Amino acid sequence: MCGIAGYITKKKYLNFSFNQVSINLKKLMKNRGPDQQGSFQFTTNQSNINLFSSRLRIIDLDKRSNQPFKTQNLILIFNGEIYNYLEIKKFLLEKNFKFKTKSDTEVLIKSYEYWGEKCVNHFDGMWAFCIYDKKKNKIFASRDNFGEKPFFYYYDGKNLVFGSEIKFINEILKRNIQKSLNENKIYDYLAKGYKSLHKDNNTFYKNIKELEQGSNMTLDLNSFKLKNKKYLNVNELTSQKVSKDSVENYENIKDLLTESMKLRLRSDVPLAFCLSGGVDSASLVSLCYKKFNLRPKCYSIIDSDKRYNELNKINTLKKDLSCDVDFIQLKKEKNEDFLDNLEKLINYHNAPISTISYYIHSKISKRASESDYKVIFSGTGADEIFTGYYDHFLLFLSNLKEKDKFKNETKSWTKDIKSLVRNKYLRDPKIFKKNPKFRDHIYFDKDFISNFIYKLKSHKFKEEKYSNNILKNRMINELFHESVPVILKEDDLNSMYNSIENRSPFLSKKLVKYALSIPINQYINKSYTKFPLRYAMKGILHDEIRLEKKKIGFNSNLKSITNFNQDSLFNFLSQNKTLANLINLKEIKKINFKNELTNSTSKFLFSAICLKIFLDKY
Repeated sequence: MCGIAGYITKKKYLNFSFNQVSINLKKLMKNRGPDQQGSFQFTTNQSNINLFSSRLRIIDLDKRSNQPFKTQNLILIFNGEIYNYLEIKKFLLEKNFKFKTKSDTEVLIKSYEYWGEKCVNHFDGMWAFCIYDKKKNKIFASRDNFGEKPFFYYYDGKNLVFGSEIKFINEILKRNIQKSLNENKIYDYLAKGYKSLHKDNNTFYKNIKELEQGSNMTLDLNSFKLKNKKYLNVNELTSQKVSKDSVENYENIKDLLTESMKLRLRSDVPLAFCLSGGVDSASLVSLCYKKFNLRPKCYSIIDSDKRYNELNKINTLKKDLSCDVDFIQLKKEKNEDFLDNLEKLINYHNAPISTISYYIHSKISKRASESDYKVIFSGTGADEIFTGYYDHFLLFLSNLKEKDKFKNETKSWTKDIKSLVRNKYLRDPKIFKKNPKFRDHIYFDKDFISNFIYKLKSHKFKEEKYSNNILKNRMINELFHESVPVILKEDDLNSMYNSIENRSPFLSKKLVKYALSIPINQYINKSYTKFPLRYAMKGILHDEIRLEKKKIGFNSNLKSITNFNQDSLFNFLSQNKTLANLINLKEIKKINFKNELTNSTSKFLFSAICLKIFLDKY
């Protein structure tokens, strides 16, 4: 796990001092890689190549695996982990390759030597890397299948600048390129929310983009032409041949998740887990204890707000596994402390925080770091590949052809789930049968937000077409454009702020492909969403958690962590004129903070606070 950055130019178009930038970048990159920082500079007749790296030692702690990692014709900087590096190494040894280290870094560069750009098709892992190929006079970069590791870049036809974080790019570009904010992204963040932020590869900064997940980038140093190409065929994720027998599929899913865990448990440093009372993280922790006989430390957030409190479920798991859980109790912070903590986080992220959940998540990373953990696991991706959301149930119902099956599942949903659903659009079980294209539930806060935004634009929802089945198409859109990209981005930055690597076992390509290929009628049973995972975890995960139908989700409320009231919040937000031109701040004074804040109110106010801090800074 590392941080990477680079500046490649055909000529010296930028006012660029390698030594000074190298010094500054090493300071900026130290969070991502406190154990070692390195750089590389090389000049040819056509171009100037400048590469920078920082290392967080996880695999092969010896300095022999430091970066940039060099062979005779290749220079590599690499952020991430290739979990199946031992299997690939065994194959390459049989092809007479020699190895000097025990690292996945060396396996990556030797894989490129053997397979070329197609090496990424053989990796099970998370990565963002760049290789300077001297022999072919080109730059080759890649980002993993699901975008677990970040890769941002600026390209203007003369210069290519990239980095694991936007601040690295800004450091290289400063004094040369005028930074300007992306007004459309700011509007989407405020008016539409987090699910709108990754509909394209633009960022909060004009001209800085994100390399799409499952994509490679090549820069021909002769012509200086940049090409991005998808190596991951998303449409194939639903096309694997699987059994018609549900039990066989569930058992295969169990085997694939166990295999993914086995690979991701590879580490030369201690491991920790994020633990909630939900099925996803609890399944991973239970597998770790009961299948692998490991006893990692767990970290759990406890909220005083009953809507988000999962203490009872976590205690059930703690008793069942006799696991070591560090409970982080949320409490009201003084406004100045809350704002100071949030400002530090926003400055590190170079962007507003997507939702309040990730302000809370940062407390887990901080606590784990204080105990010297360098790797932490989370359950990201399970909701999207196994049907974990309330609209998935209704999309599932719309697929049922048998009248009795539809009747029975609807009855079960009405009895067990309907009362739990806050989104007013999702209380009609026939909503997608009536209109398969209905998506108003995605930006369901628009009526509430219309009271605040001065110039409300169209809230038309855009969705990519990957599958003819509306449920699977929804799940894939969430996986690649809506919820998962946000989680991965925020988790990466929160973790790296505290020099911790984040791992997501559900995001194994083999597991994702199998899970998205099973027949629709096998996802949900008797109002149990995520039924493949629940069945697979039988005998491993405690039944009180495995058979819980209520979905709490990792969330919190602004009132749980701050002492703001309508007057103090109005005064704070009014200090930024740009924000005051976007929002009718007088509406803030109408909110009664003595009452329980609705989820919509809390989300919007948190976004407004983040945006104010972000605009003040940038």
